[in-house]
Amino acid sequence: MPTTRKSPIVHLVAAAPALVQAALHHPVDMVKLGAKGPRLVEWAEQHALALPERIYDTRPVGADGVLARVGTGELILECQPEDELWVRLNAALEAAEAGVYRVEQQSVTLVVQGDDAEGILAQACAVDLAREPVGRMVYTQVAGVACGVLPCGEDGQRAYRLWVDYSLAAYLWDALAAIAADITCAKTPD
Repeated sequence: MPTTRKSPIVHLVAAAPALVQAALHHPVDMVKLGAKGPRLVEWAEQHALALPERIYDTRPVGADGVLARVGTGELILECQPEDELWVRLNAALEAAEAGVYRVEQQSVTLVVQGDDAEGILAQACAVDLAREPVGRMVYTQVAGVACGVLPCGEDGQRAYRLWVDYSLAAYLWDALAAIAADITCAKTPD
């Protein structure tokens, strides 16, 4: 079973100026998988998979991963392929019974980070993401594109993980990169 796929924006990231790359990160070493179904909670308990308590809550996984509960009976795991939870979730899904289904995730992850993260998102999103709690998913539009947004980090050092449909990732990268370039150029002396 393949765990990775070619990113639709890797060439855009590579061509971006260093200041844009500092503000926008595209992790390519992560894998993503979902599980869904009316028996998800019971199934997770049977397999000792600790779910986040409430819908839209998340919990950290490994170094940079996250397990998000995005519905009553739906979760998404994004992590390193060697993370223990990745292995356990895959094994549990191989033995899944009726009422729980594997959901291949086709979204692309972008991380808006650094001193200008909030300024970039303020220009692209109507939701004041700086006011949203860390570790809780927000579904909104960023530059007109439906995204899942996860505020991460501490106040003053926040980052925002965006999950966007694979087919719209290049458009969103271009829109956010243009905003990031405008902001960083305005701060850079001529």
